[in-house]
Amino acid sequence: MRKILSLLTIILCIIGCSQKPVDPAASAPNFPLQVERFDSAFFEMDTLHMQVSLDKLQTQFPNFTTDFITKILMIKSVQDTQVVKRYLSTYMPIYKEALKVNAIKIVKPNLEDAFKHIHYFFPKYALSHKLTLFVGPLELYGNIITKDAVAIGLQMYLGENSSWYQTERMQAIYPKYVSKRFTPDYITVNALENIIDELPALQESNNLLNQLIAAGKKQYILKACLPNVQDAILFGYTNEQFADLKKEEAKIWENIVAEKLIYSTNETDIIDIMQEDATSIKFGDAFPGNVGKYIGYKIVEAWMKQKEQATINFETLMQTPAQKIFTNAKYAP
Repeated sequence: MRKILSLLTIILCIIGCSQKPVDPAASAPNFPLQVERFDSAFFEMDTLHMQVSLDKLQTQFPNFTTDFITKILMIKSVQDTQVVKRYLSTYMPIYKEALKVNAIKIVKPNLEDAFKHIHYFFPKYALSHKLTLFVGPLELYGNIITKDAVAIGLQMYLGENSSWYQTERMQAIYPKYVSKRFTPDYITVNALENIIDELPALQESNNLLNQLIAAGKKQYILKACLPNVQDAILFGYTNEQFADLKKEEAKIWENIVAEKLIYSTNETDIIDIMQEDATSIKFGDAFPGNVGKYIGYKIVEAWMKQKEQATINFETLMQTPAQKIFTNAKYAP
């Protein structure tokens, strides 16, 4: 009988440990998103009547056209029809490839779920339900928060193997460890990262601890808002890097503590742990450059798991000092 009970205990433990955490926003109301196809309206303009077409575009998209031409394309004036026409001709092949990929169809359900979670966790935040799609320069923005929309640059989500990212010039701007994230899977992650950056947050001095906790808060909220997205995608790591970080988390933390880096304001120390790179110069090629994002997340997670934080909301989390979180988390991997 004792053996049967022991076996039952093991089975129940396995079942319990394999269950996903409860998603408190699962039953929250959905927020359907309105998709504006600025990209189609722009690339379907009549090039024989550019000024008339641009005037029509401005009427159709009054809040985005000027910003797109003057701030994204960096053309001095909306009236400079010749420069706009050259851009349209040059980027037409990229627009056509974006149409084939049809990234918005792939990710719209994920985006709507993410927006539902943001509304649930930050009810005071006035978040637009409009998505504005555009195709901009490859060297510039892929995801922008505008006054009334989340603008998505489809040129940055053509798939990591797209020939547009493989040129010597583009690889110099976006090395492989960056361009591997130029897939539709990252649209929702990038949009949420930008939205979280817009949320009111406590501004603290620039030492390593504050940067660790700031990154950790962001990742914790990102994970809560995207509960069905793989951890490697949420952090921007490869699957192998994420697995190695989990395995060697204690050694990495021991190194940071042993070298007394926690309160360091030295730029080199902070870069070694926080700056994005293909691999970590400090900890070895098996790890990504910004291991601090993961360590910061684990510290915040340790704090949030304590019973004292059982009823804390994310607005309070954003305003809690890094030192308080670190001291009370008692992080010990």
